Amino acid sequence: MPNQDRRQAVLLRYSLWVGMLMSLTACAQGQLSPLGETLLGNQPARDLEERAETLPYASLIAKQQGNRALLIMAHRTGEHGRDTYWQAGDRATLHLRDGLPVSTAGFEEVLLGRWHSADDDPQRYRVHAHWQDRDGREWQDVAQATLDCEPPEPVEMPLTRITLERCTERLDWQGSSTNSRGVFWRQPGTQWIWGGDMTLWPKGQRLQWQVARPWWSDAENTASEAEQVTLFDDDASP
Repeated sequence: MPNQDRRQAVLLRYSLWVGMLMSLTACAQGQLSPLGETLLGNQPARDLEERAETLPYASLIAKQQGNRALLIMAHRTGEHGRDTYWQAGDRATLHLRDGLPVSTAGFEEVLLGRWHSADDDPQRYRVHAHWQDRDGREWQDVAQATLDCEPPEPVEMPLTRITLERCTERLDWQGSSTNSRGVFWRQPGTQWIWGGDMTLWPKGQRLQWQVARPWWSDAENTASEAEQVTLFDDDASP
């Protein structure tokens, strides 16, 4: 396993323990579901938005294979808090970096790592995926990615309506000779990602998620915008 994947696996195990300690109620027991039960117990999916609204904690509503769950942020780390770990009641965990999936634990099929190669062109880059199937076999593949974002439009999120860019990521996977397409919704200016609908590896299961209660603050938004202005000023310097 590459060093990057080992570091991600260690962080993921640590986040599981942090999430268990921070859980509001005892985690659900028994066999793991594809996505996981919600943190607050097994309740009708239509109530997820209502429960997210009553909780003061950062939360996501995620869906996979027809299962919807409310995930609570258990841990935040990395530079500028870019790595966030989200946990369901049966300890299923989703790791996001800059708002996009990086790894999972407690799912039937596990994403061990997903990252981008450094590239000067934000619209063209390479995506690396490392995953484990339900039989425990590990696989890796690399894709050439192109990204196209549409003009911002109002979008309904679980607890708000906000103007976002709809960005489509098209992937040409080299090892499997397949194509896939993913979508995420990004806030102009701050670049915060509010949701997505993506296949994380070739022929993998689709994961959908939406931010219910965001984890970033107005202060972070202001700092992000100031940083972008500084970058633009530097680019304009002779």
